[in-house]
Amino acid sequence: MKFLFAFMTLLGIIVPTMSSAIPSLNSYPSSTATILLDFDGQDINNSMWNFGTPFNCLPAGLNDDQITEIFNRVSEDFRPFEVNVTTDLSKFLAAPLTNRIRVIITPTSDWYPYVSGIAYVGSFIWGDDTPCFVFSDRLANNSKRIAEAISHESGHSVGLAHQSQYSDVCKLKNSYNTGMGVGEISWAPIMGNAATKNLTQWNYGPTPTACTSLQDNLSIITTQNGFSYRPDDVGDIYNTSTSLDISQQLIYSEGIITTNTDKDIFRIDLLVSGKFHLNAEPYSVGIDYSGANLDIQLVLQDSKGITLNTYNITDSLNARIDTTLGEGTYYIIVDGTGNVNSVNDYGSLGSYSLSGEFIKNDIQPLPNAFGDISGMRIKTGNMIMWNPDLVKSGETIAMMCAIGGSEDFREISRPSSTIGSYVHRLTDLTIYTYKLKIIQESGSIRFTNSVMIDPRIKSSIFTIIRQPQQPVIINSSQGYEFQVINTEGKIIQSGRVDSGLKAINMTSFPGGVYNIRVFNQNEQRVEKFLNG
Repeated sequence: MKFLFAFMTLLGIIVPTMSSAIPSLNSYPSSTATILLDFDGQDINNSMWNFGTPFNCLPAGLNDDQITEIFNRVSEDFRPFEVNVTTDLSKFLAAPLTNRIRVIITPTSDWYPYVSGIAYVGSFIWGDDTPCFVFSDRLANNSKRIAEAISHESGHSVGLAHQSQYSDVCKLKNSYNTGMGVGEISWAPIMGNAATKNLTQWNYGPTPTACTSLQDNLSIITTQNGFSYRPDDVGDIYNTSTSLDISQQLIYSEGIITTNTDKDIFRIDLLVSGKFHLNAEPYSVGIDYSGANLDIQLVLQDSKGITLNTYNITDSLNARIDTTLGEGTYYIIVDGTGNVNSVNDYGSLGSYSLSGEFIKNDIQPLPNAFGDISGMRIKTGNMIMWNPDLVKSGETIAMMCAIGGSEDFREISRPSSTIGSYVHRLTDLTIYTYKLKIIQESGSIRFTNSVMIDPRIKSSIFTIIRQPQQPVIINSSQGYEFQVINTEGKIIQSGRVDSGLKAINMTSFPGGVYNIRVFNQNEQRVEKFLNG
């Protein structure tokens, strides 16, 4: 028997705005298992829908920013699994018939009244391309609500029933578990109704059948649909740990918690003592880590695996380490955790980033050349940097961003002021402008300078020519500062240069390996060179 599940809603209807093109997006393109997010309309001729009568679904009428946010939210829901969430029809058509589902997002909803989405349980593996539907008009064209409905209906297609709420005496309170809490750590199961909660997760809990009928979401998803979890990307034993590079003072890495037993272990080797700052943030699409599935806990251990401290912010999804470490080897364990609302770490899965710095006791934090903050393009986004001394005790900061060259700055995150860096994962290749808003205890506000980064520019500002026993020659199209740093981390030469050629004479310094750092508000490069 084929079971049909609908997602109920009481939201109103608004007039959609048409999108001229659909961005081509893929969350895991190497996977054959595929969930297609179909925003551009579809003719339906399937015996399972509308009593077999063909009908036409209109395009969703969402703009590119909405589509990208929806894609990112749904992708994070399915991040632990070996499945590709995509908007690319060719990827869907190339997938095996018994290993794919099409989710049609459309305002054409009059043929199935009173619900915001509809799907058949298990249809992912049917092999007949029976789609499921999300009705954007009944979700007020709201990106968050549409994304939750897509993941919910996709969850039905991979075999899941609803997650429900019961009283202490096993009386059904709500067929759709609406979750618990408010704010950043508010929680709800994806297979309940997560429209108003920030942290959404797969769940192990009761279904409408009975309070004792417990559904193991993760087991069903990974054993009944031809795909399982993604391969582990960061080792979970000491011998396979990932080393964090602290040689350039700034630290950055990332990973995915794929299972609730997965623990990502990072190693740091310190030759000297110093201050260690690290911020672990779950993937998100907006403020308060909106769209995150992972609540993070950090554990700091010594070289023998003895726990020195555990870091878990009870009212936030991120975790921070701010401490002083002596010479030696240390391990940092990144783990998913529960909170007062989610109760346990069952569904605390997803991607995260690590950013921070190690400041040797005799080294000052990296200066910013042209103002309070600076920025640079890195592999996974834009990194904004500032001296932590910029923010006084009791002050908080907000990262502000304007997109596409506009001056419409909006808050995108509340990073830790003590870390001194923030990585903005990009949703589009366009111009991004950043500045920090610093909020004093009195409520007064001040702003830093702004930094513009254009990720479309792939050519470097700087060209560095290294010549043994000859000047190091730098050619730049913009003004910049430079530092020559020895192996002990000490700056032995520095200066500020206009655009053009600059020769840095090294003949008076001992032979050996040095670092040269060139930087301005648009780019930073650090490279090794041999003098001798």
